[in-house]
Formats: sequence, C-alpha cells, structure tokens
Amino acid sequence: MRHKMVMAGIVCAVLATGVLMHLYGEATDGERRQQGIAREIIRLHVVANSDSAADQELKGRVKETVVTYLRNEMREADTVEQARQTIRNHLRDIEEIANEKMENEGFDYRAEASLGQCYFPVKEYGDLTFPAGEYEALRVNLGESRGQNWWCVMYPTLCFVDSTYQIVPESSREKLKESLTEEEYNSLLDGGDGVDYSFRILDWLRGIGGA
Repeated sequence: MRHKMVMAGIVCAVLATGVLMHLYGEATDGERRQQGIAREIIRLHVVANSDSAADQELKGRVKETVVTYLRNEMREADTVEQARQTIRNHLRDIEEIANEKMENEGFDYRAEASLGQCYFPVKEYGDLTFPAGEYEALRVNLGESRGQNWWCVMYPTLCFVDSTYQIVPESSREKLKESLTEEEYNSLLDGGDGVDYSFRILDWLRGIGGA
C-alpha cells in the first residue's frame, strides 16, 4: 500500500510539472506576442481629476481636444519612432491646449503630459483585441488624477474608431499589418492573449486538492 501511495505521489508530481510547464510555455508565448505588439504602437491614457460627473465629463472633452490636435500633428508619422518623436516634441503644447480647454470650461486645475510605460488591461477596438500588458503611452493627468481613466491607441490612429459601428480605419489596419509579424497581427484578430494563466494554475491545483 505504501509503495502504491509513493508511486501515486510521483505520478501526480510528474503530471503537475508537465501541466505547469505547458501553462508557462503558453504564457511566455503570449508575453512575447504582447511585447512585440507593444513595440509598434503608442497608446493614449487620460486620467480624470476625480470620479465626479463634472470631472468625468471634462475628461472626455479634454480627450477629444488632445486627440484632434495630435491627429493633425501626427499626420505625417509613418513609423512608431516618428510618432514618438512628434509626441515628445509637443508635450508642452499638449499641456497648454488641455489647460486652455479646462479653463474655458471653468476648471482651475492643471494638466500634466508625459510619455512613458503604462499597464493596460485587455482592450477591444472593433475586431482587434489588444492583450493586457505594458505599453508606451502618452499619459495626460488632469488635476489630482484620481478618477477613472480613458485610453485608446494613439498610433496607429485607433483613437478614431467610429463610436457607433466600431470600425477600425483601413489605414490603421494596414500600418499594423506592416509593423507586426503575421503571428502578432493574427493574435489581435483571434482575441489577443489576455488570459491570466495564474488563475488556470490555481484552478488546477484546487482540483487536485479536491477544493
């Protein structure tokens, strides 16, 4: 009996190792694809002063002002490097137009713009699903920036997805196809890689333990 129990324990350990290695391999592939996608896009992240109705409405109006301004400034950007440099060159201008918009709306707090790394959850744009992870982003903080945030893909211009039909502009789709590998682009069409594999492992372990 004791020998059978030892053998059963060994079998369980081997199976557990195999499952964990399999899940780790999937996670690594997903992370690799996400990192490859992230290298070719720049996102926009606007954070409201607070969650009050007034602050949230203002966030939307400031977002539209910033997006319209950058759409014009980035019109000639053909690569992510060119888009990045354009944003860097206009950070102070972005702050100024955001502040002007807020002042015109009767608000006295200020905006702060920066370009850096931000974590984003899974996000759908039409039929494209971007996986969760770290992305380079233009971050526009409004006031104390303690409210809900708004985000989109600034380059290529998925910020301009039709709000009614969720149609991705063909020009943006083509830029993505040109910039990404076939595997990376297809993963966007397949629903991204937004799976948290740690929950799969926990569920599997709970099943082993009979929980």
